[in-house]
Amino acid sequence: MQKGISVYFGLENSLSDNIEYMKSAKSLGFDRVFTSLHIPEADYKVLAKDIKIFLEEAKKLNMIVSCDISNNAFEFLEIEKNNLASFKEMGVEILRLDFGFSEEEVAAFSNNDIGIKIELNASTLTKKYLKKLDKHNPNYDNIIACHNYYPRNNTGISEESLVIKNEIIQDLGIEVSAFIPSLINKRGPVYEGLPTLEMHRNEKPYNSARHLFALGCDNVYFGDAIAGYDELKSVGSIKSSVELRADLFTINEEVLDLINNNILTDRSDSACDVVRAVEGRFNLKSVIEPENNNIERKEGAITVDNKKYLRYMCELQICRKDLPKDDRINVIGQIIDEDLFLIKYISDDVKFDIIKNNR
Repeated sequence: MQKGISVYFGLENSLSDNIEYMKSAKSLGFDRVFTSLHIPEADYKVLAKDIKIFLEEAKKLNMIVSCDISNNAFEFLEIEKNNLASFKEMGVEILRLDFGFSEEEVAAFSNNDIGIKIELNASTLTKKYLKKLDKHNPNYDNIIACHNYYPRNNTGISEESLVIKNEIIQDLGIEVSAFIPSLINKRGPVYEGLPTLEMHRNEKPYNSARHLFALGCDNVYFGDAIAGYDELKSVGSIKSSVELRADLFTINEEVLDLINNNILTDRSDSACDVVRAVEGRFNLKSVIEPENNNIERKEGAITVDNKKYLRYMCELQICRKDLPKDDRINVIGQIIDEDLFLIKYISDDVKFDIIKNNR
């Protein structure tokens, strides 16, 4: 699970702006950089010069760089057609083939032995395309996928579409990435944000990134450049596939330590009404006395069973819906309203993190 930024050359931001942005992102937990080499509005003379300098700086920071290319990229970068080694020497580790490449070319590229990953467009990938690709013996160990971003309002894909595409892709063991927009700095010329999901166009990046991770995306990039510092900081801090902010009420230090210092896991037989953390009864050893018990359990309530529940004592749960009071159950915290939507994505063996609400 990695986070990335996007930079663009020959547009509004200078080379020094892009380098400083990358350094800031690296310090805040970002490991990847996406760029596109076929933006119609770009000054390609500036692009060809600046990207080479930028890639040298990216190498120093150990950033993984993905370049979105068309067939024209070889020409204006003065690289021999289909010579992937030249991209590798420049510092590019991922080539995203957006359009203009046949299934035969994609398969051939994937069989390179120089360590370059070939990235497919996850948003347009179909089973039909993969069947055609299979005829040319691709090396799926060298293939990854990344969704589109959508500059025009109302054109981003739906959650349902992303889930369907991800299932097709991840069934082959292929990692998949997607984009979130910045609300601070939107890239031109349209300035309406660069999300994958339309529902994220005006959403806080922290919420959008957590949503994509919860949906199973392996990596999340800011599509816009240059995202604000607070936006970078919030997204860079994400540590698990589902991260939930909560107000905690309990004074039990052992319970607080378990919640504050551990990534938790839903059981493999995920329950209908509650999330059951495997780590509760496994890690908690002390006797749980009744505390803040026998009260209504609202959706998002965090609970731990007290000694009255006998062998279920220490069972740690999050309520998926409103549940009645029970004097055997302590209500020890509450997921904040803004994060309740994420609970539904916690299912069999899914990792989740409860963090103290201070945002």
